[in-house]
Amino acid sequence: MGQTTQAVTPAGLLDLRVLGPFAAVRPDTGEQIELGGRRQRAVLALLVLARGEVVPAERLADALWGDAPPANAQGTLQAYVSHLRRRLDPDRAARSRGSVIVSEGAGYAVRLPEDAVDAWRFERLVANAADAAPAVAAGLLREALELWRGPALAEYAGEPWAEAGAAGLSQLRDVAREQLLAARLGAGESAVLIPELTALVNDDPLREERWRLLALALYRANRQADALAALRRARATLADELGVEPGPALRRLEAEVLAQAPELEAPARAVPSQRTAPRPSEGLVDRDREVAELRRLVDEAQEGAGRVALMEGPAGIGKTRLLSEVRRLAAGQGLPTLMARGSQMEREFGFGAVRQLFEPALVDPVRRARLLEGAAASAASVFDPVPAEDRADGTFAVLHGLYWLTVNLAAEQPLVLAVDDLQWCDAGSLRFLAYLARRLDGLPVLVAATLRTGEQHAEPELLSELAHDFATVPVRPAPLTIAGVGELVRNRLGDAADNVFIGACHRTTNGNPLLLRQLLRALEADGIRPDASHADTVTAIGSRAVSSIV
Repeated sequence: MGQTTQAVTPAGLLDLRVLGPFAAVRPDTGEQIELGGRRQRAVLALLVLARGEVVPAERLADALWGDAPPANAQGTLQAYVSHLRRRLDPDRAARSRGSVIVSEGAGYAVRLPEDAVDAWRFERLVANAADAAPAVAAGLLREALELWRGPALAEYAGEPWAEAGAAGLSQLRDVAREQLLAARLGAGESAVLIPELTALVNDDPLREERWRLLALALYRANRQADALAALRRARATLADELGVEPGPALRRLEAEVLAQAPELEAPARAVPSQRTAPRPSEGLVDRDREVAELRRLVDEAQEGAGRVALMEGPAGIGKTRLLSEVRRLAAGQGLPTLMARGSQMEREFGFGAVRQLFEPALVDPVRRARLLEGAAASAASVFDPVPAEDRADGTFAVLHGLYWLTVNLAAEQPLVLAVDDLQWCDAGSLRFLAYLARRLDGLPVLVAATLRTGEQHAEPELLSELAHDFATVPVRPAPLTIAGVGELVRNRLGDAADNVFIGACHRTTNGNPLLLRQLLRALEADGIRPDASHADTVTAIGSRAVSSIV
């Protein structure tokens, strides 16, 4: 494709999807834009495939109608473009700015940012992965492959103008799938990849790179005989189907396997490099100790020392804010986070929190089948759409299956399981988390959870078992100091805030971050100046603001 052009449309207001059924969506609302009839949509698809280059009107008409154009093909094409402009960018006239589709010379072109088209994002991510370290490359390639929703331009399959572009994207998708598995091999994985590589070889047994990766994974899993057998099958397949011998890469690998060459050995699992610790997020004050502890736990989880980080404290003390910091720290190291939140309304639903955690990872049918195979198969009933009375309970088989589901996910890459409001989770989910905590040693998983204290809980025994497990590290944020309160007051009401005024804010809220922010919102709304003369006003407004949130 040609080069990406300068964007003139407002960023983030349009998402064109080529990798599957052709569609246009407004990301801010999720609304799908009605693009009109099949030929009208095809005009936009043709321009997107040209990636910003001008497509002559004559070529567009030929692609749309071939040898049977209408009497006024140019007029019809102009009408299509006009309708598309109005639907894609209805506010362009009011802004006096260019449209998504522009006229240049005797043709048309799209003017879109690179991130506005999924196919363009896909190509960029694959290109960026080429020179990245294996762990980074794996993350980029996963992100790229997750953009696919089906065959490229699925509704235009068989159309001559769409075939070349769709075929090129599909070929790059095949390459990306192979590169992802190569990156994971390069990051130290081996045995866990063998089923996926076997399926990939069966899908297209004439691609030699797939045979090479399968044989290498088998060798690194201490299955030298199986690796040689795979190479022999590759040789026979290529000879029978194409009448050719294996290429240099396969022949070289066979010789190295026979010689047990040292360079075939699996690399060690990547260990986080020493680097300057990132500062806590803006607005997080008086939490240096807690953030340092959480950063240590994220680092240790990435190295395979799984733990439970349990953030405990009364309502409003900042537990959820620290949980968000865990997610930020994990994202900074490329670790995915699976998230769940307990709810009093959903406490009676079996494995409700577990379903929140894992269902996003089980959306893709191929990945779901891989993650729930073998020992993890007994967990499948948790996620199946079955009547409540037939749903899986907390038996050992189900808990063991959920544990192996976690193991399979961690084999892809280290991860974080984040659970907010643990005290409101259902019993089945709590039982699983306690079961998992006892088996985290050696597993690259951090379980990060928040627990409200000072209240009666529905499952005190399960919560106590999890809280006192050897793998659990308590993180107990304290009330804000007067210095911390002062920082938040000055951030919200101005640097001139008086110390007497700040002291009144501290006394009124007892240093509770949530109550302090509620108080500051009320003071700001009432236009109260943060000087000593208004210290008494803090108490009057504070009682109203605090009682409303309580």
